[in-house]
Amino acid sequence: MAANVRATFLRITLGAELTRLREQAGLTGDQAARKVGCAPSAISRVESGTSGFQRIEQFAKLLDAYEVSRQDMAVLTDWYKNAKQEDWWTPKASVLPSGLSTYLAFESGAKIARAWTPMVVNGLLQTESYANALIETARIADDRTEEFVENAVVVRMNRKKRITDEGMELLCIMDQSALTNMVGGPEIMREQFEEIKRLAALPNVAVRIIPTCAPAYRVFGDFLLLDFDRKELPGPVVASPSVGGETRVLSKERPVKQFIRRFEHLAQSALPVHETPTFLDQLAREVKAS
Repeated sequence: MAANVRATFLRITLGAELTRLREQAGLTGDQAARKVGCAPSAISRVESGTSGFQRIEQFAKLLDAYEVSRQDMAVLTDWYKNAKQEDWWTPKASVLPSGLSTYLAFESGAKIARAWTPMVVNGLLQTESYANALIETARIADDRTEEFVENAVVVRMNRKKRITDEGMELLCIMDQSALTNMVGGPEIMREQFEEIKRLAALPNVAVRIIPTCAPAYRVFGDFLLLDFDRKELPGPVVASPSVGGETRVLSKERPVKQFIRRFEHLAQSALPVHETPTFLDQLAREVKAS
């Protein structure tokens, strides 16, 4: 598994694989628990990725019960050990919005991300100045602390490493309003346009824009589709913020397919990738003129 994959994602991946192995062995959760000598709730927590066993010997007994080969046992044991580490966002989990830790875990293991962002610049493309100004404007309305703003900006900047350092593919479609809604002032907006151009030039990033004048299909609210390269995981999954700002991660087939269709329809109305730099340059001139 890629070196960038985080501990929480490893726990989720491992839990999905253990569920598959248990079902392949024809065992229920209660039966697996009896073979290991633990409570059924411990099996449930391990399979959901919530936690591990208290002792690694119990994990080894579980793999024996599932008749896992020696080679696969070594791989799974390595996952189990690495999954006990802390992720970079773990120390900040207490001040993050509900659901964001789980979302960050999925994003850390995603191979491809497809994003729709209608109102503000997508978080993976934001500059630090833009992110700080955006989050600060909502601080009082959402009753947030200055510490929350600082941590949220740090998390957002760390997330960018998925595309700049770790090679995750990003296809982002933004409505023009995401680029014309003023955040922080003209200078911050011009800096933001340059950053989008820089990131869009990366071989793993594509940014497309739906002009305001286009009689296009649009979706209220942003969402992100994440694809993985491991067949054991339910995928793709979709992350979508709720009205209260909490991040929901959906993996059931029907809603995920619905979001895939939505993204495909949005893509039909977006400008081609090669027109994005020119479009951004025009917006920068308009901001300067105003």
